[in-house]
Amino acid sequence: MIEFDELFQNREALTAKQRSIVEFILSAPDEAAFLTLNELSRRAGVSEVSVLRLCKALGLNSFVELKHILRKHNSRQLRLANPPAFLSSNIKTDRSDPTDVLYAVCEDDINNLRDMINRLDREKLFACVQGLMKADEVVVFAHDASFLFADYLAYRLNFLRIKCTSFKIGDSDSVQSALARLGKDDYVILLSFPPYHQPIVNLVNFCRYRGIRTMTITDSMDSPAAAPDGNVFLCRTAARYFYNSQSVTVSFINILSSYIAHLLGSRFDEILDEEKEVGNFIFTGFDGNMPTGHS
Repeated sequence: MIEFDELFQNREALTAKQRSIVEFILSAPDEAAFLTLNELSRRAGVSEVSVLRLCKALGLNSFVELKHILRKHNSRQLRLANPPAFLSSNIKTDRSDPTDVLYAVCEDDINNLRDMINRLDREKLFACVQGLMKADEVVVFAHDASFLFADYLAYRLNFLRIKCTSFKIGDSDSVQSALARLGKDDYVILLSFPPYHQPIVNLVNFCRYRGIRTMTITDSMDSPAAAPDGNVFLCRTAARYFYNSQSVTVSFINILSSYIAHLLGSRFDEILDEEKEVGNFIFTGFDGNMPTGHS
């Protein structure tokens, strides 16, 4: 298969329109890899036929092959920027200076957060949010330490009155029962971070087989939970001292929840009032009279 570095070597032989498509792809290869033919042609300001002709001119068999090359390139770049090690081997920080260390740690988190936001596909996120709000039930699956964040996501969604339950992959009985009851009107969210739980790919395939909508929150397209054509959102986790720093994952969950709250409009204000009423009831006691506003 043609490698990314070889793909555009003979750009001079392309037409002006084809070169404009190449320029768009090179300006954002991480984004172009996940656009449909229609989306890419629209973003590049050309027709779908022009994109297909470019693929042929580049020696490719199809548009799908182009996307595969782009995704492979993106994964390689991500691995270079996100080396799989518990400690970075090339730390330049002077560890004798606490201020310098603190700055470096904060810089790691800022860079990871910036990477997540830059990669965020807004249209895909909006579509997922709409699906979550319309679902009969949302189920979140996670493994190992990621389950902490599955619980947090479930808490956020339940607060917004979206019925949600979290399950830890590895508890085979509960996971099997959860999957058995899911249907096309439900929604599955997968959280997967290193060290990956490889059997999670079977869960992804099962959801696809049953027509269950899914979204995946992970750190790389190399993750077994990251279906190439699925709703995948990347949250880098490598940091200066920890292999899995989940601060960006929490930020993504907050972004997702905040957008749902925005779409709820006045209903979100009602939810806040309901929560306040229940809290007052629980912590102040009940004197035999119903709270004001109830009959």
